[in-house]
Amino acid sequence: MDIASDYGDIYRLLIAVPPGPAPAAGFPVIYLVDGNALFATSVETAQLQGRRQDVTGVDPAVIVGIGYPTDAPFDGARRQCDLLPDEGGADRFLDFIMESVKPAVAALAATDPTRQALVGHSLGGLFALHALFTRPGQFQFYVAGSPSIWWNDRAIHISEARFVARGPEATLPRLLITVGGREQTRDARTSPERAQRLHMARMLDNAAEMAARLASSRCVAMEHRVFDGENHISVIPAMLARAVSFAVAGTGGPEAAP
Repeated sequence: MDIASDYGDIYRLLIAVPPGPAPAAGFPVIYLVDGNALFATSVETAQLQGRRQDVTGVDPAVIVGIGYPTDAPFDGARRQCDLLPDEGGADRFLDFIMESVKPAVAALAATDPTRQALVGHSLGGLFALHALFTRPGQFQFYVAGSPSIWWNDRAIHISEARFVARGPEATLPRLLITVGGREQTRDARTSPERAQRLHMARMLDNAAEMAARLASSRCVAMEHRVFDGENHISVIPAMLARAVSFAVAGTGGPEAAP
């Protein structure tokens, strides 16, 4: 379904509701930014894990992809406008999610307001961190996949410091930061320009350093995962698989059985 924001932009909502009746408290909900690119894999992952709740601990969940009216996986110009905190669009986009997207989803299915997750990758991961640091009560689970912490000379650290300075909330939000193990790797095929960008972005180091700081702050329930052998793009399915179990089962449920 397409939906217009108060500021006139059109968004495409991709929504998958589990079959059967909702639990008494309502379905948990996973909201994905860059929905065009992430929605299908997330739905398949949630359905596969949900088939063996005794093994995975994953309950049926509503999956919501927040995307754009295009057949392309990404809309580069619009996603930068919506996801970047320092451009001013991130707060407006968060308002749209809270004031328009969440009510639209609640009109389609019974949802549990205490089990809501925000998931993003790359610039979307940066957006998830911004949402946590500035509005920690709007979701209970935040997933920052390969977050672009480097953006604008790591300006997200300012929001992080303010978040930590406020002290722990009564109910700690849960944060998962993931990254691919090869996101800083250079080899003989790496061009000088690419090597310079990898050095600047410090994807693994930035993620590890932020995760360590937040864990020690005790302002979040922190989880940090590195997926060995994966690069910035190949890591997406692994990130989404972990995001589903993290957000819907909390601790991820039992270990998978054969």
